[in-house]
Parts: sequence; C-alpha cells; structure tokens
Amino acid sequence: MRRAAPPAQPELEAGTSGPERKPRAATFGLRLPAWLKYGVGGIIVLLSFYFLIGRLVRDWNQVRLAHLHLSAGRLVLAFGILFFLHFPLYGWLWSTILRALGSPVSVLKSIAITSVSAVGKYVPGKVWFTLGRMTLVRKEGVTEGTTLLSVVLEIAFTLFAGIIILGTGILFLPRSQVPSAVYFLFLLAPACLAVMYPPVLNRILRIPLRWLKRPPLELHIPYHVLLGILGLCLLDWLAQGIGCYVLINSFAHLPISRLPVMLGGYAVSWMIGFLVLLTPAGLGVREGIFTLILRTVLSEPIAIVAALVTRVWIAVGELVAALVGFVLLRTLSGRTNEKGRS
Repeated sequence: MRRAAPPAQPELEAGTSGPERKPRAATFGLRLPAWLKYGVGGIIVLLSFYFLIGRLVRDWNQVRLAHLHLSAGRLVLAFGILFFLHFPLYGWLWSTILRALGSPVSVLKSIAITSVSAVGKYVPGKVWFTLGRMTLVRKEGVTEGTTLLSVVLEIAFTLFAGIIILGTGILFLPRSQVPSAVYFLFLLAPACLAVMYPPVLNRILRIPLRWLKRPPLELHIPYHVLLGILGLCLLDWLAQGIGCYVLINSFAHLPISRLPVMLGGYAVSWMIGFLVLLTPAGLGVREGIFTLILRTVLSEPIAIVAALVTRVWIAVGELVAALVGFVLLRTLSGRTNEKGRS
C-alpha cells in the first residue's frame, strides 16, 4: 500500500513571522573555523596597534608639548554631540527605514534598540548587531526578514553617504597625499545605488530570505522617501565628523579649513573598518587608516593620538548609550505591559 503523503505545510505570507526559528549566525560571516577567524582578527588588531604605538613612542620627541592643551569644555561638547545628535539621528534613520517597510517602530524605541544592539559590532563577523536587533524588535511585531532588509538598506545608504563625504574631503587634498587604495572605495557607489533601487534589491534579498526560510518581500518605497533616508545618513556623518573635530581640538589644534579632510578620513576609515570582517568594529584597521589621512593635516604623532582617542570616544559613547538604551527599553516595556493589564 502507498503511504499517505504528509500534510503540506502552509505557506507564510510576506510580513508574517511564522514559527520561531533561530537564525544560524555562523554562516553570515566568513566560512572559516571560528578559531581561525578570531585568531587572524586578533593578529590584525595586535599588529595594527603595535605599529601605531611603536611609531608614536619613536616620534614623540618631535611633538611640541607647548602646542598641546586640554579643554574639558570641548571634550564634554564632543560627547554631547555623540549623545544628542549621532545616536538620536541613527535611531531616527532606522525608524524611518522600518516605517517605509510597513513596520513602524517609535523613534524612541528605535534609538534604544540601535544603541543596545551596537555593542554587537565588537564581536567579529559583523552579524551580531543585526541578530541583536532581530531579537529586540521582535516584540514590536517586526519580522526577521523585515529587520534584515532594514539593515541592508541602512548599510547601503550609510556607505553611499560616506562615499559622498569622502569625495568631498578628497577635493581638499593633493592627489599625491591620497593613498591609491582609497579610490577603490568609489567602486562601492554603483553597488550602493543598485541596492537602493527597489527592483534590484528585491532580487538580492531573495538569497538571505531563502536561507532564513522566510517568504520573499517586495520593496515599494517612493524615491522621495529614499532621498530622505540618504539625507539622514549625511546628517549623521556630519554629526559624527563635527564631534570628532571638536574632540581633536580638545587637546590639539586642527584648523576649521581642514575639517573636510578630517571628515573624509573619518568616513573612509569607518568604511574600510566595516568591510574588514575579521576585526571587531574595525578595531586597529580604522585607527591605521584614520592616521594615514590625519597625518596630511597633523604631525604623525598627534595624528596617531587623535585616531586612538577617537576610538576611545566612540567606544565609551556606545557603551554608555547601550546602558541607557537598555534601561529605556525596560521602562518602555514596563509601560506597555501596564497598559495591557489595564
């Protein structure tokens, strides 16, 4: 006798989450053994800092200490720009993308979620901040596929806006002072534009959504909304760059005329650090690239100090923002539960 065929599983409609599945995080990153990824990443970080600190110690006697100063007011202002401009703009950006995808989340909750999940960047693989968002926003009824789509869009727009900032900064530098490898980043512009074009993005997303066993999503976002998202990305880049400029001027002198160069260096160092998957949050890579750009407008020892201090500035800011975001999420969740019981 012929066995009865098992009942067919109902297909999931787009926008529904279906049964809970845990995404397999490992395959998002490089297909290498974990020990090899972490080992190579650790070696890159150690070599980068060994080189930077070695150069700093060797050339420190060239620094004129009389030109250095410490301005507590500017240091506080630099952190204020992070907390009151960068982090809110970043959360607003993600909230705007989610709203455009038909899964609105309040700006306040978006700020809290992006702040908490940002800590995941410090784990090699560039995937954990995405998984953190998937977990935290699931309570808002946002599916894993929509979260993944929002992150893809966010990265594409952020990179494209960073290329615009980089291109502006390069205009203020002699071509001989720009590392030739930097120009290869402009090749990302067509790729970012393609990803931002809905029909192309729909095709690209079929691969990870099929891997996640999620139904295909069709993206329909008006172009004026896409331009608004790009505008938010540019504002966020400018906020970070101005904050970094204020930070550097809290202990050294960087003329305002060199701000475009510093902005371009900040953007290119972030982009290359992001693209290097083996190091957590581009650790070591970002500092090295930023130093290369800053040494065109500052002495090399001061450029190294500025790159290292910038890393501390960002890391401390993200840690504090994550703690505040965690408390905020618990508070907002408690209010939601109280409303549900009343």
